[in-house]
Amino acid sequence: MKSLKIKTLFFAIVLSLTACKRSGYTEYSIMAAQGLGTKPIDFILPKDVITGSPQNIFIRLQNDNNYPYANIFLIAEIHSGELVISKDTLEYAMASPNGEWLGKGFTEVKESKLWWKKEVILPQDNPIKLSIAQAMRNNGDPNGVTSLKGILSVGISIEEFR
Repeated sequence: MKSLKIKTLFFAIVLSLTACKRSGYTEYSIMAAQGLGTKPIDFILPKDVITGSPQNIFIRLQNDNNYPYANIFLIAEIHSGELVISKDTLEYAMASPNGEWLGKGFTEVKESKLWWKKEVILPQDNPIKLSIAQAMRNNGDPNGVTSLKGILSVGISIEEFR
C-alpha cells in the first residue's frame, strides 16, 4: 500500500511538472565575428506567440570583454505585414560606472535582458516582425559605427504581462 502511495505521489509530481505551460517566447540570432552591424536583425514571430493579450517585449544582448562601450544605442521596430507600427531609438547601459559589465553570467560573457515594450497588444491579422539594429557613434564622429565587436548574440523575449 505504501508503494502505491509513493508511486501516485511521484506520478502527480511528474504530471504537474510536465503540464506547466511555459509562458513566453525567446529567440536569438548569433552574430558573426565582426559583431552587430547596422543592418537590422529580423525576428518573425510564430502565430501562437501573438495572443491578443497584453505582453511585454524584451531585447536580449550577450556581450563579452571585446565590447568597447559602456552603453548601446539600438533602433527597434515592430512590423505588422508591410506596416511599421512602432519604431524606437533605445539607449541601454551595458556597464556600471566602475566598468563592471551589467547583466548575468559567471564568465566574461554577460547576458542583458532589456525592457522594450510593456503591455503591448500585437495585432493578429498580419505576420509580426521585430527588427533590431545598432546605432552607435563615436564622440565627434558624424558617421556611425558600422560593426560592434563584442556583441555575441541578439535576441527577443515576449512574456505575458502580469
